[in-house]
Amino acid sequence: MHKLYPVILVLLLSGCVTTTTGDVNEPAPKEEVAQLNLELGIGYLRQNDLEQARAKLEKSIHDNPDSPDAHRALGLVYERMGELDSAEKEYRTAMRQAPDNPDVIDQLAVYLCLHGDSQEAFKLFDRAVEIPLNSRRYIVYTNAGTCAKRQENLDLAETYLRRALELDAQYAIALLQMSDVAFRRENFLQSRAFVERYLASAVPTPAVLWIGYQVENALGDKSAADSFAKRLLRDFAASVEARMLLEQRRNAR
Repeated sequence: MHKLYPVILVLLLSGCVTTTTGDVNEPAPKEEVAQLNLELGIGYLRQNDLEQARAKLEKSIHDNPDSPDAHRALGLVYERMGELDSAEKEYRTAMRQAPDNPDVIDQLAVYLCLHGDSQEAFKLFDRAVEIPLNSRRYIVYTNAGTCAKRQENLDLAETYLRRALELDAQYAIALLQMSDVAFRRENFLQSRAFVERYLASAVPTPAVLWIGYQVENALGDKSAADSFAKRLLRDFAASVEARMLLEQRRNAR
């Protein structure tokens, strides 16, 4: 339910600044070529063209092996391609190069939560939020909460997610995760409240409409549940959530 990749790509792109020598007759320095290939690689990654992204990012690292952003981006490519050992190697290289960068630490923590040692992941999440001047603690807390939810530790998940919302009360991903945690704990009124907060501050997604549908069903409000179902099927007919809704209806017959 938690799509992290777009956030990671935005954070990577925010650090990309292209420069030029100003003389078209001079070859560009290696650093500039590396930066250009990094930006191209991230662009291909955004388009899910993994082979092209991999080629550009490997060229970027060849010309500038000390770029944590290039290693992070290549790690994400490897992760999407299912080459997990290579992905972890790139993430750890990035963290060695930028040990005080909270985004780099957070990305390795997310990877470990999904594919490796969750205990190390929580240590890294906590390390990332303790870094001075980290302006994106709410993202780290949200990722930590999502990780805890994945481990079925709902108490810890709620603790992290509430910390995220203390820092940004309208952060949509944290609101969505809190609604799901509350639903799993059968706190249906609380889950409804988080769904309402989400819809008041963000564009509806299949995930939030699906939770809204389930919550209203649990609360016995069939009219509200039908409203969520209609929006889900109308606006996101091709989504996984829409397929789950249709499957649920078929099984109920």
